Amino acid sequence: MKTWDPYLTVRAVQPVVAALEALGHDVPTLLADSRIRRDILKDADSRVPHQAMMTLWQRARAISGDDQIGIHLAEAAPLSSFGLHAYALLSSPTLREAYRLGCRYQRLIHEVTDLTFQEDANEGVLRHALPGGQPVPRQPAEFLATLWVRFGRLIAGVNWTPRVVCFAHAAPARTTEHERVFQSSVRFSTGGTAMHIPNPILDRQNPKADPGLLAVLDHYANDLLRHTPRRITFSERVRARLMEELKNGAPTATAIARMLHMSGRTLHRDLQAEGVSFRELLRQLRQEQATHLLADSRVSIAEVGFLLGFSELSSFHRAFKRWSGQTPADFRAAALTCHSSPPMREQ
Repeated sequence: MKTWDPYLTVRAVQPVVAALEALGHDVPTLLADSRIRRDILKDADSRVPHQAMMTLWQRARAISGDDQIGIHLAEAAPLSSFGLHAYALLSSPTLREAYRLGCRYQRLIHEVTDLTFQEDANEGVLRHALPGGQPVPRQPAEFLATLWVRFGRLIAGVNWTPRVVCFAHAAPARTTEHERVFQSSVRFSTGGTAMHIPNPILDRQNPKADPGLLAVLDHYANDLLRHTPRRITFSERVRARLMEELKNGAPTATAIARMLHMSGRTLHRDLQAEGVSFRELLRQLRQEQATHLLADSRVSIAEVGFLLGFSELSSFHRAFKRWSGQTPADFRAAALTCHSSPPMREQ
């Protein structure tokens, strides 16, 4: 079975490269170190392996010596480097509509990434995760969140601030740049990348909205989406089965293989061809679901452990402490602080 690696389109790489050039960094060396060919950057429909992009981020941080490089590249990237989807967002009637479009267009950038926009009575919440539900590493996460704010301020026409910005990574030694850019509460070690935006900001009219241009760009983007099918990997098929079976206890590889009408040996071999083991896939899924469920105060910690297939609460506590370095209770306290919405005001 052929090894499969998630890909990004060149549309995701172009702004980063353009920003590196704008800030005077050694782009040819960075691209060579990351095994990204310079010539493919001219074709927006070309693709780059996800791992190559992660290497580019790592090398850019190392060579530049800039611990805040994600934020700085997001600020320096020329608007023209973002392509058609960016201009569609900037032409949207409101910030709310722009973020909705951003989620719909995400597959034009990354074929399996997860970008969602949750809307409720008080606010909207943008969330982003990598394939398999894994949190975004620090520099690209800060790059993305800075872009959310940068584009959001251009669209709304005012220097608004989010209610809170959340990151999965631990707090860096200095957070002065985060405070300067976001001008609001920034929380770390929360299990994911998210930004909470109050509804009055989301519903501000875009003073530069262009319905005619938006219609043309949206038509073109939808045509691209129709020709960009989402790929389903074998490991994703296994994850789907694991998700279904978790509540019945810890699923075994033999049981999952039987459901997929294959031998356990074939299951392990095909997962190995995609660079993952059954044990690691189960761990990732449990960790991902644990962070999601613990952020919901309506689900007790004991219930979370049960839903993840742990027969004893103590086993769940030990596993979660091993995954995150925190107890489930400590993680929940931090997550609820980040994810809670302010009370509604009386009219």
